[in-house]
Amino acid sequence: MKIEVAKNDLDFALNTTRTAVGNGTDITSHYLFRIHNKKMEVLSQNLRVFSGAPVICNFEGEEGDAFTVESWRLDKWLSGASDGVLTLTYNGNGDVQAKSGRSSIRLRSLDASKFPFWDKLISSATTVGTIAPEKITRALNLTKNFVSTDDTLKPELCQVESIDGTFWATDRKGVCSAKVPMGDLNIRIPAKDITPVTKFLGNEDSVEVLTSSREEDSGSCVLFKKETGHYLGVTKPVTQFPTLALDPDKIPDCTVSLDMDELTAGLAVLSASAPKGYESVTFRWDKENQKVVLSMPSVAGGNDEYPLSLAGLTVHSKEFETFTIDYPYLKGIVNAFGLDKIDLGVNSMGRAGFTSFKYEEQVEEGNSYYAVIVWRT
Repeated sequence: MKIEVAKNDLDFALNTTRTAVGNGTDITSHYLFRIHNKKMEVLSQNLRVFSGAPVICNFEGEEGDAFTVESWRLDKWLSGASDGVLTLTYNGNGDVQAKSGRSSIRLRSLDASKFPFWDKLISSATTVGTIAPEKITRALNLTKNFVSTDDTLKPELCQVESIDGTFWATDRKGVCSAKVPMGDLNIRIPAKDITPVTKFLGNEDSVEVLTSSREEDSGSCVLFKKETGHYLGVTKPVTQFPTLALDPDKIPDCTVSLDMDELTAGLAVLSASAPKGYESVTFRWDKENQKVVLSMPSVAGGNDEYPLSLAGLTVHSKEFETFTIDYPYLKGIVNAFGLDKIDLGVNSMGRAGFTSFKYEEQVEEGNSYYAVIVWRT
């Protein structure tokens, strides 16, 4: 089996399959090159995520011929290979010769028949629709900040699930929803697989979303496919996501408007005296001076405070007194949208309550987002 390919064409295909390569020492850490349906393709998988891309090249061999190479070795060779035509030759006995204009190296192939091919899963996939990739990317970039990391006791919360076009995530302290313009989108993505998905989606104009299942072994997946034929698949976890409900139209008791530069500066000052790694911040309404004040505990004892001169308070029914939330939620929201300012709704219920964040994209068929962070005083 022999492949002759331009360096740029090979790198273009591998840019997709790199997203699904595992980091072990078995076949999950390999690229697999295969002649399939009279075309050359390269595949990769890490047992949860799988990917594939056609390779524009000249090749020799029979239908079904395949070999593997360790991904990091091929990537490293490719980074140093000269531009122009590259040649990969497999001798059928485990040796792969990689040749460029100036050099030739030998690599080892594992038994390609041990690769877990997903041909039937892809051939039975049905199209959900086509969507601009940034819609899904932005939904995932926000909701991932609310996913639980307790995969031992609460695996059902260690994932993001889209139910009828609304992505949901919760870690039991915060809940987040992101509605995208694809009302029949029902998929489930584990938290650890969000990065490969967003990396694959990139800046394409559109991506086709497909779903597939295998009744005989209960396997199912979601597929994202580009116009180039490149695709990424994510296997669906079997743990059922809980049913959640939020009311984004609820009017809060009041709204706190925050300047993010000022808030970031205040947190930097307070965290310098707070216990190392402390991530909770208390907001207090100083009624006398009409200011929002931040505070954190100090390792020297008591609390240190930082008044926010640029913060504002809009009262809808009543002022707030104090509430404490984890700052990473706010940081995740701000990073997802690149906001300079953020408005937080404050809702009090006795000694408990929640803050809320609402955002709608001001474009045609834009996403809408709503998040809630629960607190106790």
